[in-house]
This record gives sequence, C-alpha cells and structure tokens, in this order.
Amino acid sequence: MTVRKSAAALVILALATGVAVLGYLHLGDRKLDDLRTTALASATQYTEELATYDFDDSGANLDRVTAASTEEFAQTYRDVSGKLQGLLTSGQGSSTGHVVTAGIVEIDDRNALVAVFLDQEVRNLSVPGGRTDSSRMVIGLERSGDRWLLASAEPR
Repeated sequence: MTVRKSAAALVILALATGVAVLGYLHLGDRKLDDLRTTALASATQYTEELATYDFDDSGANLDRVTAASTEEFAQTYRDVSGKLQGLLTSGQGSSTGHVVTAGIVEIDDRNALVAVFLDQEVRNLSVPGGRTDSSRMVIGLERSGDRWLLASAEPR
C-alpha cells in the first residue's frame, strides 16, 4: 500500500470514528432531553394532584397521589392524610392547585429534583370566598420502568 492510500484510509477511519462519536453523543443528549421533558410533566402533574383536594371526596386525592408514588412516599402520604382528614372535613376544606412554573434542579437517568412554583386556590369555613396561596416546593422523582414516580415533596 502506498503512503497516499494509507493516509487516505486513516482520514476515512478518523472521519467515521468522529461521526460515530458525535452520533452517540447526540443520542445521549436526546435521551436526557426526553427525561427532562417527562420529569417536568410528571412533577407538574403530581404537584397539582398533591395541592388539589376536596373534603367531600378526600379518598380520590389519596388514590391519585399514592398511585403515582414510590411505596415509601405513598405510605408517608397515607399517614399524613389520615391525621389531617378530620381537620379537612370539619373545616370543609377544598383546594385547587396550579403549577405556575417548574424547572429541573438535578437529573440523571434514575432520579430528578424539580423546583415548582405553585398557586393554590383554597376554600374552607374560615375563608368561604377563597384565597390564593403561593408556594415553592422541591419535588423528588424516581424512575421506575418508563415513568417517573413521586418520591418526595418538600415545601421551600
């Protein structure tokens, strides 16, 4: 093989390797973008479900939240909900949550932390006309198969 043919073969090999590496990196970026998109959508949905309840049917809220949660968070949520059930019923409380904005704090292919800004329309016997409460939360998500599960919800 001549020097010229050897050099051409090396250039072609280098170009093919470069294209393969760029393709691999692009696929990794697309996967992370998909994870970000689904994590934001999941955190938004779960936060709104956490913040939306009605004293007439508190079981529906409990079912929605626990169905989308890790076992550990579901048990914690059941415990807290059970303790607050009497207060919610006696005060005739209801609320509708709406996420104003959310952003990824940290993410990898197994876990995500999402900062969420929430407006919550609250009504009860003390505030029959209702009021809007604004709050911030950090939502922790864990990946299970092809979906995100609610793993934590901490007010900030």
